[in-house]
Amino acid sequence: MTAIRVERLTRGDKLGQGGQGTVWDLPGRLINGEWPMAYKEYSAACRGELDGPALDAMVEFVPGLADAAGRWLCERLAWPAAVVLDDRGRCGILMRLVPDDFFLTSPHTGRTLAGFQFLLNNEGYLNRVGIAISDEQRLQLLLDLSRTLAGLHRLGVVVGDLSPKNVLFRLGAEPGCFLIDCDAMRVRGRDALKQAETPDWSLPEGEPQATERGDAYKFGLLVVRLLAGEQDGRDTGVVAALSPDLGRLADAALGSDPAGRPEPAAWEGPLLRAIRDLRTPPAGPDGPDWTIAPPSPPGASGQSGTPGPSTPDSPPGPGKVLAGLLLAVVLVWGGVQGVSALKDHADADRSTPSSRTPYSTPYATPYRPPTGGTGGGGTTGGGVVPPDPGAQARALDVLLGSSSSTRTAISGAVDDVGSCGNVSYDAQVLRGAAGDRNALVTRLQNLDTSALPAVLSAQLQQAWKSSALADQAFARWADTQVGCTGTANPDTPEHDEASRQSDAATAAKKAFVNAWNPIAARYGLAQREETGI
Repeated sequence: MTAIRVERLTRGDKLGQGGQGTVWDLPGRLINGEWPMAYKEYSAACRGELDGPALDAMVEFVPGLADAAGRWLCERLAWPAAVVLDDRGRCGILMRLVPDDFFLTSPHTGRTLAGFQFLLNNEGYLNRVGIAISDEQRLQLLLDLSRTLAGLHRLGVVVGDLSPKNVLFRLGAEPGCFLIDCDAMRVRGRDALKQAETPDWSLPEGEPQATERGDAYKFGLLVVRLLAGEQDGRDTGVVAALSPDLGRLADAALGSDPAGRPEPAAWEGPLLRAIRDLRTPPAGPDGPDWTIAPPSPPGASGQSGTPGPSTPDSPPGPGKVLAGLLLAVVLVWGGVQGVSALKDHADADRSTPSSRTPYSTPYATPYRPPTGGTGGGGTTGGGVVPPDPGAQARALDVLLGSSSSTRTAISGAVDDVGSCGNVSYDAQVLRGAAGDRNALVTRLQNLDTSALPAVLSAQLQQAWKSSALADQAFARWADTQVGCTGTANPDTPEHDEASRQSDAATAAKKAFVNAWNPIAARYGLAQREETGI
């Protein structure tokens, strides 16, 4: 068990207080040498119900995963990193501070966690508190959360108390979610804290708590309430009006038969299709609507520490620990460093008030050309606003940043197959990575790059398509190596095909970065290397 004495902690600001206890900032301390840290001090009531060995097992859970799986989990959840001890035993946990982009700032309430409860309100409320969110962004948040839940279930983790107070949101150019209060989750059948449910988010009467089917039910509630803008709605009609496929899933999710509820992964395809449909304006009697993309908010692209989207199809699952990534956490206290066998994790407590935030909708919005006149300054023929190459470059930069986590998972899985590790699991990771690549291609195809050189989109699509083919071939190679010991055999047709596709992907990536970097320099964006695409 990784543990630290409470006397060794120097508390900073109090970040929040709730039923489980109080969360404090720990200035100057970092998890894994990169993430700011917080301390969650349990209340007396919480300590009284705590299952100490189960909490210890949660702390050791991430170090027992493959590196890619550990990082995937820790970038999306506030997972316990270490147990804190006093003279009476376990008194709290260390965890990662919630990332800055999952906060809202209001002149009336100050800085507060961006909990989903803010979004479950009508447009009038959202306008008053300064939150601008489109239907597309709502769907993107649900897509990200469904992927996170699917990945957790594959790892044997059930959220249990899935509710707006435990799910944070980020809007901007890359909407996403972050889960807190993870020490209350059920891990491989064990609970560190007593299972509880948030009012109006409870399961049907008599149904056992903290099951995958229970998470599926509560996710269905969240879908309905987010799309309806309501705190307690259950009418799936608003979902069906947006997408009949999503409406059918919502009906099944809220059904009385747990076995009939769709798993989180089942939502991905319909959500992606609904997002695509929103991005494709319907043709009117005078032809299709024009679309323009407002510029992203300042700093939306290339923000330091901004997590990318969650791994789409098959997030990493349990496996053998590889040397290198996430093997230790460096705790930095002032100028003195102490090394502990921690991993990455996160949390802060929460509050509810309204906020005013600079978020704006960064995606294309419908625009109809004026019916009369020749257009004025700043427009082209008919008054149509020309596309902004800077805004398009920033949007593409965000998409590029989302591919790095996929590369990490792939390299770890291929290396593990080569050393005859958990080969069956590695094959799943590789197939999931291929799905991620194809999802990137779809997102790229839906991105407006008309003001940028055509070579950018063409080479990037080729790079990701070839990478997906390579991932699939590596997965087939892994299938042929099940039961191997020592070193896997690289002289197989599957491995040869993977190598050919990898070479094709590398060539396309080189051509892309050669065209991209001058454009990135022009707009102050990150320079790229082919190894990071």
